[in-house]
Amino acid sequence: MITVDAVYLGGQSLSGLRATSSDHRGQAAGAFAWVGVRDLDDDDLARLHDAVGVDPVLLSRAHRSLQRPGLEVHGDTVVIAMPTGRYRHQDVSIDVEDVLLAVGRDFIVTVGSELAPPEFDTDLTGGPLAAFRLVLDLILDDYLTLLEHLDREIKQVEREVFSTNGENPVEQIYRLRRLLMEFEQTTAPLVDEPLERLVRRRLPAWIAEDPYSANVGDEALHEIDRQFRHIDNRVTGRRELLDGILNANLTQVGIRQNEDMRKISAWVATAAAPTLVAGIYGMNFEGMPELSWEYGYPAALGVMVTLAALVQALFRRKGWL
Repeated sequence: MITVDAVYLGGQSLSGLRATSSDHRGQAAGAFAWVGVRDLDDDDLARLHDAVGVDPVLLSRAHRSLQRPGLEVHGDTVVIAMPTGRYRHQDVSIDVEDVLLAVGRDFIVTVGSELAPPEFDTDLTGGPLAAFRLVLDLILDDYLTLLEHLDREIKQVEREVFSTNGENPVEQIYRLRRLLMEFEQTTAPLVDEPLERLVRRRLPAWIAEDPYSANVGDEALHEIDRQFRHIDNRVTGRRELLDGILNANLTQVGIRQNEDMRKISAWVATAAAPTLVAGIYGMNFEGMPELSWEYGYPAALGVMVTLAALVQALFRRKGWL
């Protein structure tokens, strides 16, 4: 399904002109087509071949088998595969997608995630290479947005762990840790096989001759690679933070359990003191003078209350109650 179908000239989209139609053929020099495909099928391959001349066999094979991240060069066409991830609010999960970019002299094709240029303030004067750089920035923005959502979730869990309401958010901690592991599996390949090293292997001559090539040259791609590494380091740091939060939560649970046991023990001891007195006088031996004493009953009650009060005061002083 085609989601982006536009022709750009002078850095701006030509209104009403579609790349998949025959109307854009023969445009002035500098015009290029941007076609985005969500779910690639045979019909889309045929339309892409008619629109921009990209080899359907090349694109189909790369879509099926190109390792992410990866790079293939066929003639004047560069095909790059990269992973991206987005946060899903519905079920609090990460939607990991593979993006395939095919860049030629006068076109760019994106397959997979819906990566489209913003409707306003988008200057693509640099042609397909400017569009390629924009796609990389959009992928980085998706990663950063995903990190922001995860950071908010982690802060919320951290507040629950150290709150006084006695909640145990261990399920949320494990869920977030699983999300970070999925995120790390997405970003780790970008660090193991940096984009800069991929693109520097062998590229068509038209890229070096393009005036905009400096924006996707060694220095620019090194900066993008640095940002990918920074994101991967942040993901690793968040995972370690969650490990610390999990240990703190387990410690908090243990402390609460100890406090509960101390309170239970204190109340048991408080009840045991009057029970001891009642048990002694409940034996009803004939030799117990208090049994015939007029004030024996209230005196026994007073002793039981006094002992219970003393035990309570002792445990409260120790902080058990």
